[in-house]
Amino acid sequence: MPEDTRPIPIVLVASGTATTAATVYRRIEAECQRLFPEHPIQLAFSSRAIRKRVQAKDGTSTATPEAVFDQLLRAGYPKAVAQSLHLIGGIEFHQLAWKAARSPLDIHLGLPLLTTPEDFDAVLDWLAEVRPPAEEDALVLVGHGTKHPAWMAYAVLAQRITARFGPKIVLGQVKGDPTPATVASRLAAAGCRRVHLRPFMLVAGAHFMQDIAGDRPTSWQAQLEQKGLTVIPEGEGLGDHSMAIAIFGRHIRTAMAGPPLKLD
Repeated sequence: MPEDTRPIPIVLVASGTATTAATVYRRIEAECQRLFPEHPIQLAFSSRAIRKRVQAKDGTSTATPEAVFDQLLRAGYPKAVAQSLHLIGGIEFHQLAWKAARSPLDIHLGLPLLTTPEDFDAVLDWLAEVRPPAEEDALVLVGHGTKHPAWMAYAVLAQRITARFGPKIVLGQVKGDPTPATVASRLAAAGCRRVHLRPFMLVAGAHFMQDIAGDRPTSWQAQLEQKGLTVIPEGEGLGDHSMAIAIFGRHIRTAMAGPPLKLD
């Protein structure tokens, strides 16, 4: 059988969202198509809960990674890149790795946003660009958090943020430490009166609208305001910035150059 010379397909695998923030995924898809113009690119959602919400909301079916792999197999492709759009190598990423290893296709796995030292450096350089210039202002980023051992990525990044920028840039988690009350106390001690509140997530979806900047009394915004801080919510996820696209592009190139993921 002659060798398949078609460009290797790229499957972008995101956790997903059932909100209007899904447009960010389409933008990432378009940017990756710009970076890899000859390669077919498709998007899949790894979160079963998100896929159910999308289905219930507008009746739209969202492809799973396995469904896209099967589609490519039927089209005769021998291999593909599965690029994780997850921030860390947590539960959904490891589930993706298992599915990729079991696929009849040769899947080259692209790693999450925060994987290599260069990834962390890129995020820190981005923070230097987006931090508020006013002396009395702070920047608070809130990630999702996880009980998976990959939680250490948040801890490492938080330590490096403090080492480089001091106490006025803080990384919190919806499911983890530090709490909004702890952050408010630290910022008050640093002389901050105003907080720019951002999601440390790929898109500003339901978690941003409800748990971070929502009207709920348990949201980060409400709790920070209860401590006397003025809060300015900024609904831009990491996927809105070229920094994230550049990292994912680098990981796609690394995956293409490396071996496929297979079970022994």
